Amino acid sequence: MKKILSFLFLILFFTSTLAQLDREHWFAPMVDRTGNSNPNQKLYISTNRTTPFPVEIYNNNTLIATATISKGNPQKVDILRDYIITSQQTDLFTPTTKGLYVKAEFPFYANLRFSVFNHAEIITSKGIPSTGKTFYAANAPISVSNSILNFMTSVLATEDNTTVTITGYKPTVQFSNGTTGATNPTITFNLNKGQSYIIDGIGNITGNFDGFIGAKITANKNINVTNGNFNGQYAGNYPQSSDILMDQSVPVDRLGNEFALVKGNGSIGSNMEGALVIATEDNTEIRVNNEVVPVATLNTGQYFMIPDSKYQLQGSGHYNLYIKTTKNVYIYQVLAGASTAGNEVATGGFNFIPALNCYLPKQINELGLIDENFVYSNGNPNGILNVPTKLNLITERGAVVTVNGVTPPISTGPFNMTGTLNWVTYGIPNTAGTVTVVSSKAITAGINAGSDAVGYGGFFAGFPTQPVILKSGGDCAPGIVLTVDPVIYDTYQWYVGGVLIPGATGASYSPTQSGYYTCSVTMGSCAPLITAQYKVQNCTKLSNAAYDVCTTKTITPAFTSSTQTPVPSTVAVLTAPTLGTATVNATTGIITYTVTNPGTAGTDTFTYTFCGNNPDFPDCETVTVTINIQALTVNNVTLKVCDNGSGQGVFNLTTANITSNSPVTITYYTNLLDAQNETPGTAITNTTSYTAANGTIVYAVVKNNLGCKAIAQITLNLYPFANVVNNYTGTFCDDNLDGTVNIILSNITPLVLSNTTYFTNVRYYANLTDANAGNTNTLPNNWSYTTTTTIYIRVDSPDGCPPVVKPLVFVIGNKIPLIKTTHAVTMCDDNLDGTKIIDLMPYISQFTTDPSVTVTFHPTLPDAQNNTAQIVNPMNLSGTQTIFIRFEKSGVCPNIASITVTVKTPKSSLILKDKIICPKTFTTLDAGPGFDSY
Repeated sequence: MKKILSFLFLILFFTSTLAQLDREHWFAPMVDRTGNSNPNQKLYISTNRTTPFPVEIYNNNTLIATATISKGNPQKVDILRDYIITSQQTDLFTPTTKGLYVKAEFPFYANLRFSVFNHAEIITSKGIPSTGKTFYAANAPISVSNSILNFMTSVLATEDNTTVTITGYKPTVQFSNGTTGATNPTITFNLNKGQSYIIDGIGNITGNFDGFIGAKITANKNINVTNGNFNGQYAGNYPQSSDILMDQSVPVDRLGNEFALVKGNGSIGSNMEGALVIATEDNTEIRVNNEVVPVATLNTGQYFMIPDSKYQLQGSGHYNLYIKTTKNVYIYQVLAGASTAGNEVATGGFNFIPALNCYLPKQINELGLIDENFVYSNGNPNGILNVPTKLNLITERGAVVTVNGVTPPISTGPFNMTGTLNWVTYGIPNTAGTVTVVSSKAITAGINAGSDAVGYGGFFAGFPTQPVILKSGGDCAPGIVLTVDPVIYDTYQWYVGGVLIPGATGASYSPTQSGYYTCSVTMGSCAPLITAQYKVQNCTKLSNAAYDVCTTKTITPAFTSSTQTPVPSTVAVLTAPTLGTATVNATTGIITYTVTNPGTAGTDTFTYTFCGNNPDFPDCETVTVTINIQALTVNNVTLKVCDNGSGQGVFNLTTANITSNSPVTITYYTNLLDAQNETPGTAITNTTSYTAANGTIVYAVVKNNLGCKAIAQITLNLYPFANVVNNYTGTFCDDNLDGTVNIILSNITPLVLSNTTYFTNVRYYANLTDANAGNTNTLPNNWSYTTTTTIYIRVDSPDGCPPVVKPLVFVIGNKIPLIKTTHAVTMCDDNLDGTKIIDLMPYISQFTTDPSVTVTFHPTLPDAQNNTAQIVNPMNLSGTQTIFIRFEKSGVCPNIASITVTVKTPKSSLILKDKIICPKTFTTLDAGPGFDSY
């Protein structure tokens, strides 16, 4: 059997009295005994809020899905079966992670629609009112033995360390884990938030038919309970017919004693229509339709099934039932979802019915897609999504009612209720889609639906609890807006600290100061209800502060507007600075800001907060601090002056541009330690004429008017000094031996000046007067002298320092001494060819015996003078030739000599005049000319 939707929605907008319209919903898990074929389960969510917002779905505290909803845009979310339904015995009687928790920032409706083949149901969440600490278990009494039937109750914990105890079931109960009520009269288990526990007994055991109905469930912390049958059959001996009978329960403190029911689609006499009543107190009398005699009197935990014969026909086939009890009870309506003859016993539904109360809502806005529940059945083997649905309304007499803005046809109501003049009912068939119901008076709504073998019902209703204040806007005053449902109530009056606030008579109030706020509301002739206190704090005051800081700054928190005293332990840095550190003294609350890199200018920010000493409503302030780091910027610089000729210079220290900050004071020290400590008596006093050698370092202590201090380093350097050799005498050779020495003066410069790269303005003068004057009477670069001569070099500094003028003496160097400068030699032409190969080296001793002298041979005197056209020795000579010899020795000027060589060719036996007798050779082969005959 599939339940079709029999919803009775009670929407207490913006309060926790909303049955389905709430910000939190829970769904405890179930166990399926039907065979688990063609399963389908979806979560339907909808809202009356026009602005879209997200809804989060959790299993075991883990987010498994998110859907965004708004008015006119309901959503359905597929739920993995393992999250909510099990068929495994191992998941029973033990803590598991099954179950759902659904939450959002704004109120919404949530209902779980699920099915297996031929069976369906809907569980409508009651929101926060579904959670509590004391419940009584409910299920439809089982009327036929069948192993696919059961009773079951499941518990879902909303907090950690929850202990649950279950008692009060019959000893004849036999649980599916093998224990019985006789051997195990108490079930106790512990759960953490998000965990669940399922209890189950199979329907083929007589003791399980009604043995668990009225079992007491208690917990030390709030829990959520789902109970019923998966599956059940209560109409009679119908072993082949059953359906899921399941709904969410509420704790006993949410119950009442006056109820109105509209019959489902079952026929009177079929035993498919009726009500299960469970007492929570002894001596509870049950009356229907205002009958004088109670139909039953129950003690705590006992139950009674009101038969379908008690439904009253009010016309047009419309039946309703009025129930009144002397004490608060649980009412679960059982119904047929479909009216198909012979098959209605397979379409059962099971709905928790909230009590009528004075504070029901005036609108149900909105129920999403109320005719949907996808199921497979014998008659719909391919599945069916939209199930024929009837909308049932219960409202106060005289109310003006519209459904989706249209007044229902007169044929659908209003119908009287036997036993009460205060309430009337409607039955609107073939309702589909998303529905909004509006009434001028209190109203509830529900549905019953069914097709083929599937039926179910859903009821959406509210509970008589305190109105609740919800906040919007901000979280504190000013800015926070407190609201109690603006639709339900007729009058509103706001209070702060129990004192009436004049003029605060609307559904919303915007506090301007801290305090405990309450609101008293009324509806019709109902007695006033007062909300619980809502604590409003003053908003944290936002302020700003700015400081000029060199290295550190201490800040003592103080309120800018409150009269409270800051509490040191509440002082905390919220946003840390980036260019420094901000630390809080835990004892005093004083904040110390320290610059990380002193001397670096910049702007830093940080925020800190603190609160006052009022124990209930401490004022708090958050300060955004701007730190202007007065980075006293200094630069290390170098001062340069001219060398005074003694390797020192006179410096004006005050000209060192070490900072651009102003105003500042500067004190100069000769060492860093004295500068750091500002040692008295060690500062330099002659700051404008300080004499120092090249490379001296002076330390300048710079301070501004904030007391910032920085130390700069001044390096004292001298400009390069033109270091010209003193008493220079240059000896140069008359290399060409012409009596004149030729000098290229630019070649002299690197010999007498140490830094020719730096000193490029070098001039030479013939006399001191011109040199001192630095005029244009300079010597040419190609200069010569013939005797010892003094000239003057002038070197001008590129830095403007005084020129350097020095005398340079040039002399002519001594030549290599020779024994003689000429020599003659006669040689015979031994082979009579007219030439003679002669080695002249043996004749060098005729000129010098110095072994270190080197010689070269030249054909002419100019060649010897200029060391050109050297002749290779030995040489081939003929006739008489003069060879010039150039003598050279390191460190001595060269000298020149000549040797004349005569080569004689014999033509006579004697050459007496040359005093040389050359031999004459005769040979038979020698018949050439030139020979004499004897």
